[in-house]
Amino acid sequence: MQADELPPYENAPGNSINEIELPLTRHTAAELAKVETNGKILSVDEESRDNKVIFRIKVLHNNGKVKVHRIDRDTGHAVP
Repeated sequence: MQADELPPYENAPGNSINEIELPLTRHTAAELAKVETNGKILSVDEESRDNKVIFRIKVLHNNGKVKVHRIDRDTGHAVP
């Protein structure tokens, strides 16, 4: 896969979270997860939980393991 074929969140520099505005979008949630994990973003989905929108982000970590990270759209905080 070429760089120009990557999803926009994999094409972005992904080195600063200071400029991310709330509420998060799929793209900014992916960027946040990328910066926090230093992994490769595989997918971003939305789910509802307790009347909140949670982004479910699947990340391939440098150790080869795939983990799912959940981030609250409105706060930008990780959700267990």
